[in-house]
Amino acid sequence: MAGVRAGTLAGVALAVLALMPLAVHEVFGGLAPAAQEIPRLRVAAARVAEVLRQPDPVTEPARPAPFPGPPYDIRVQGLTVRWGEGEPDVLRGADLDLPAGSRVAVTGPSGSGKTTLAMVLLRFLDPAAGTVTLGGADITTLASEQVRSVIGLCAQDAHIFDTTLRENLRLARPAAADTEIHEALRQARLDDWVTSLPAGLCTQVGEHGARLSGGQRQRLALARVLLADFPVVILDEPAEHLDEPTAAALTADLLAATADRTVLLITHRGVRQADVDQVLRITRGRLEPVPGR
Repeated sequence: MAGVRAGTLAGVALAVLALMPLAVHEVFGGLAPAAQEIPRLRVAAARVAEVLRQPDPVTEPARPAPFPGPPYDIRVQGLTVRWGEGEPDVLRGADLDLPAGSRVAVTGPSGSGKTTLAMVLLRFLDPAAGTVTLGGADITTLASEQVRSVIGLCAQDAHIFDTTLRENLRLARPAAADTEIHEALRQARLDDWVTSLPAGLCTQVGEHGARLSGGQRQRLALARVLLADFPVVILDEPAEHLDEPTAAALTADLLAATADRTVLLITHRGVRQADVDQVLRITRGRLEPVPGR
């Protein structure tokens, strides 16, 4: 201050000198916390590198075979599947017939291979042995994206994006009109609830669908599958996190909404024989019929 009064130091220079430490701290203050994160980031980078070194779970054909037309019968014969070289077999010699328009339930405890079967049908995993045909064509000779244009998945953990109900549904069909969206919601028994909301389809669902109940998230995922109009639908543990009465009601609604499609219901819960054409259980890696009661 004395220098300013004496005229040997400009006021602007004094301000610069006073504010310099604050500016330097703002620039370099984050370096210490960032340095503390380096060990954790190195471990994360090593995990990513390990994943990148793994072979692709699916080998795309160099020249995909012509894609078959409907009806889309699915036949699985002698299917053996493992998740990696040297890993144990998850499925061994499994057989499954899923004619177009049929409804088959596959049951079994967690870890028995139910979801693994779904991943093979969706071309996210290649068979180690055996064959899977779609419309008579070996799916390993078909382009994966074409297979997934016919077979849709309604999973227990279907991702709900932090946006509106409308935009979450339009992921299935970007050009869908609101009338088509409401029809899909009606089939999923969610339309009355959406219509009652002040913002309707513009309602924000929150991160991972936090503003929805578990049942509403599953019904929204189903409406998305219905809007995409897949002829074959895999329902993978659709009522996993719900209590028994709610799970039973939701499963019945899901089956009713997909009545005109081929359905593979994957669940560890019991299934009423009257609701499907056949119930199979995975036992020691094989699919075995469950006798009717």
